[in-house]
Amino acid sequence: MTLENKYFVGDIVTFKTHPLLYDLNIKGDGKLVPPFMVVREVLFEDKKKKVVDDVTGMKIGERIKYNCVFFDDNRCEFNEVMIYETMLQDFTKFYIARMDGKKKSDDEYESLLTEVSKYSLPAYNYGNLVYFKTKKLEIYKKRSSKRTEIIGGKKEERETIQYVVNYSTPEFILCGYKKEFGTDLFYPNGEKKKLVSEVLFKVKWFNSSQMKFSEQYLPMECFIDKQPFKTKVPHNEEEVKPIKSNKKSVNKTEIQPSSKRKSKS
Repeated sequence: MTLENKYFVGDIVTFKTHPLLYDLNIKGDGKLVPPFMVVREVLFEDKKKKVVDDVTGMKIGERIKYNCVFFDDNRCEFNEVMIYETMLQDFTKFYIARMDGKKKSDDEYESLLTEVSKYSLPAYNYGNLVYFKTKKLEIYKKRSSKRTEIIGGKKEERETIQYVVNYSTPEFILCGYKKEFGTDLFYPNGEKKKLVSEVLFKVKWFNSSQMKFSEQYLPMECFIDKQPFKTKVPHNEEEVKPIKSNKKSVNKTEIQPSSKRKSKS
């Protein structure tokens, strides 16, 4: 029987304990919330993989697992983790929304999930800025906290909503490109062993935790080149090409003041 994977390289997923899978806001300590992750590799275990306990008959494993990458904002670096398929959920199941200030009409409004689902593969332009594709999801996470205040001799419960921005990422600069010539992708019988990206981007960023600049190769599917938040000056301005003139250029060294010109005899 052929194994069919639910997720693919570049998909945004998270651990199924994420509170925003079940409610609009995080309650409790935001540090206990797992990160949004991007699938880097899909791996298929062979038939020898033990998925059921011989004694109890209980399921203890799976044959499909994912190598997922996320950004550790404490150390300002990428981490990777292997997680089985049933322990993951994709971002489309999240209760998450932006708080943009002005409320737009239903016709103008585009949900954050819809926006993220439209992300396309980035182009490689050396020196341009790119963004880890979980950036906007991490920044728009919200946490609610309640407190009781005594006003006019009466107890009143007040709720505060605030953003929780752990796992948010810096901007990255493209500085390298290479093809991923995947090896050992199939078992001898022809069945899939793993799925990998075909192209890796090398990115550089300032590691504020370790006070240095860091670099790493990651699948191009981990990034977007569309700026997630508008700025006064765009991050990646198109190269301005010089305007060509139809007039012939004049070599100024050939022009001399009239007083210095030699008269013809």
